[in-house]
Amino acid sequence: MTDRTPPDDRGDRSPATPGRGGALSVALLVTLAVQNAVPPFSTDMYSPAFPHVTEDLGTTASLVGLTLTAFFIGMGLGQILGGVVSDQLGRRRPLIIGGLVCTAGAVICALAPGIWVLIAGRLLQGLGGGVAAAVGRAVLVDLAHGNVLARTMSLLQALGGLAPMIAPVVGGVMVTRWPWQAVFWALSAFGVAMSGLAWRYVPESLPVGSRHSGGATQIVRGIGQVLRIRAFNGFMLTSAFSGFCMFGYIANASYVLQEQKGLTPLAFSMVFAANALLNIMCTLANARLIGWRSPEALIRMGLTISGSSVVLLVVTVTVWGTALVPLCLGFAGLMAAQAFIFGNSSAVGLGLARGNAGAASAIQGLVQSTASAVSAPLATMGGGSTAVPMVVVMVVGVAGAWGSFQFLARRASGHEGGRLPA
Repeated sequence: MTDRTPPDDRGDRSPATPGRGGALSVALLVTLAVQNAVPPFSTDMYSPAFPHVTEDLGTTASLVGLTLTAFFIGMGLGQILGGVVSDQLGRRRPLIIGGLVCTAGAVICALAPGIWVLIAGRLLQGLGGGVAAAVGRAVLVDLAHGNVLARTMSLLQALGGLAPMIAPVVGGVMVTRWPWQAVFWALSAFGVAMSGLAWRYVPESLPVGSRHSGGATQIVRGIGQVLRIRAFNGFMLTSAFSGFCMFGYIANASYVLQEQKGLTPLAFSMVFAANALLNIMCTLANARLIGWRSPEALIRMGLTISGSSVVLLVVTVTVWGTALVPLCLGFAGLMAAQAFIFGNSSAVGLGLARGNAGAASAIQGLVQSTASAVSAPLATMGGGSTAVPMVVVMVVGVAGAWGSFQFLARRASGHEGGRLPA
């Protein structure tokens, strides 16, 4: 039976920061949100500059595209490195260093005389951003327990949802008015802000007595311990498969709505922004519902909405000739559903691996990023001619999410309907 006890009656409060007696603050939450905003700012601000970079550096579009690949490779490596190292050295130093490395990478990009230096700078920028993102999540796991962790994850997701709405507009304005290097000088300033905020507002959340020792051996052991937690894997895969489904929409929506349905770029941007805003609003609603409904119940609700939306999209594409109105309704439902899946799945999974929070955060981030990266090229195989590959990706994603939740997460965790693990 779902627990509907009001939050105040549950005694569910965020524990004090170890050794500091403080609790989560608005400044800390904003700081952690900034650490996780590197990918959208570093990709969406930069993408409008692609033609300018190609011309200015005398290179090809494919090599410019490789700068994105290099960034995401760096992000993946950085999350693993930052997460496991922070379990041994504490959180504060790796978090601050991650921001500085990200800044150094952006400066190299701004000064790059050729495409290969730009690619190297992007790799370094992604590495620093990955460290900051993984350690930031680990800090949150250290400081917040129970339903507070899920609620806070949802708030961070809502704050993070603003970045993809802001970044393309800012990047477009900058490229219109200044050389493309201005984007990377702005990202350099963003990296400085990351480190400055981390230095000012993030406490050392992992006491010395809770840290691991043993160097590389302990790093491998910590990753192995996390991967042996069946329920963690279940919740992680629930989130990853949902991301796989959602990125089918993100990657291919422009082809379907503009090339197949004839929407103008402005009209498409309005649809895309409206769905992003819907996701933010539902994420805030999810944060309010946690405590009245269990995180698992909210995940199930999100999966139900997601599954229904994908069924609508399959029928629309295969039977109704990709009709515009049901297509947009399916996209909207898909984006709304993620608000109840991502934050809750991440919070429950990380809570189950609290003893190795850094390693768990790293693995979770890497798997989610990989799922999103694989989804995009598969979903766009049909380009503007057919949306069938997109809906196939969505069906695989929602089926994988349901299977992971039902057969790995719920059965292994053993706390369906209750609170998050403390």
